[in-house]
Amino acid sequence: MAPSMPDHAISKQRLVVTWVVTLAVVAGSSVVANDGDVPDWEASILRFVNGWPDWLEPIMWVLQQPGVVLSPVIAGLVIFWFTRDWRHLAAFACVLPLKLGIEKALVKQLVERERPYVSVGPEIHVRGPAFEGLSFPSGHATTAFALGILLTAFLPPRWRPVPVIWAVIVGVARLYYGEHNALDVVAGAALGTLFATTLWFAFLNGADGHPRAGDRADSAL
Repeated sequence: MAPSMPDHAISKQRLVVTWVVTLAVVAGSSVVANDGDVPDWEASILRFVNGWPDWLEPIMWVLQQPGVVLSPVIAGLVIFWFTRDWRHLAAFACVLPLKLGIEKALVKQLVERERPYVSVGPEIHVRGPAFEGLSFPSGHATTAFALGILLTAFLPPRWRPVPVIWAVIVGVARLYYGEHNALDVVAGAALGTLFATTLWFAFLNGADGHPRAGDRADSAL
């Protein structure tokens, strides 16, 4: 099934609400995570998911691939192949500099929280390569949520929940792999949502930032 043209737009009011909510989530998560300690309730979530059986590992590895840093660029190229609209490619491609510039270079440096193997303890089963290093926020969750939300613009209504649910699964997989704590994932999801909503407003609403003819500004997300 070829991707369809976006049939709904994001209003300025929806954009502002999204900014307020997502920044509040990132700020609140940062306050909790900033001292480097992991609260008991958060560690309990990690231990629960991390303790799932090992036979899930290859499945989780596949399911977390939408969180890979170049996945939005690849998705954008595929959609551009069908629509031939540079704005569609730009919306996806711009996830990369936002992710690297804000999530990795700014937030990760401001909130110095270590990976679960260090911040929670060596009892965490690390199934990937990340035993140590800064973990807040989750880059996989940031990328997956940005990608998932942008993809909904090109899907029929009944399929729109699928990429967002997949993004949630990516976040769960990061806990299963023992490479992130729960608030790392929550903050990453909030940043990804912020990025996607902003890029949708900038590129998918129309060249001038307003809904295209026939679009309903209040129907987005």
